[in-house]
Amino acid sequence: MVSNSQIIRSKIRLFGARLGHTAHAFWTHPQFPRIYREYIYQSHSIIRASVPLMQAAEKACQLTEHANDPALRGFGNYLRHHIPEEQGHHEWIVNDGVALGMDRQSILKRLPKESATQLVGVQYYWIQHYNPIALAGFIATMEGNPPPAEFFEEVAARNDLPLKCFSSFLYHAKIDPQHTRDLDAVLDALPLTPAHLELIGISSLRTIRMMTGIMEDIIESGLSAQGSDDPAPEAAGIQPAYASESGRAQHA
Repeated sequence: MVSNSQIIRSKIRLFGARLGHTAHAFWTHPQFPRIYREYIYQSHSIIRASVPLMQAAEKACQLTEHANDPALRGFGNYLRHHIPEEQGHHEWIVNDGVALGMDRQSILKRLPKESATQLVGVQYYWIQHYNPIALAGFIATMEGNPPPAEFFEEVAARNDLPLKCFSSFLYHAKIDPQHTRDLDAVLDALPLTPAHLELIGISSLRTIRMMTGIMEDIIESGLSAQGSDDPAPEAAGIQPAYASESGRAQHA
């Protein structure tokens, strides 16, 4: 019998090919040090929303309207355990930026791109207005299968960058495999219905699609930047020449 986690992971593998190709283009880009700065900006704007998202979902799992859903009781218990494990991760990426020579305040104060608000915002919609189990798809996608530490050591050496610029990735290389196993064990133990699995799958695929677009934008925006730590045009109150962006970068 196919388990819940196998169903979800198979969808992520099936539809994640474009994200993998885009991530490969990012990590092997000949101007990687330049586009990595843009990655720091955009990644931080998403990662800092991860814990608040989980807190909102954990609270929603306790709502009276979900009282008869045993899957949400179990998912809420998982979130209560997992939230402390994710505290402070947004600071790791800021520290990477500082090690790269970026200004801490410029990272913190830059106005998030529309793609970040869309990626996070759709999860809030599902949590508050439909079913918080959707967040399981987001978590499964964002924490799945990080490269080993040796991968980032090679990237650092190839680009003549100090390894401390990749501290967040080195931490995740250690902790994410266990987090993935923990989530899969929870998913397999939950009494997920076909409707639950459908929503988790939709959430995963939406996350993959938007992450891919963000990665593509990171490459394009990083190359078009002037190489400074100045805020983006939208942060300075200037209307950008584009209307929207989409997606996010994954370390695959």
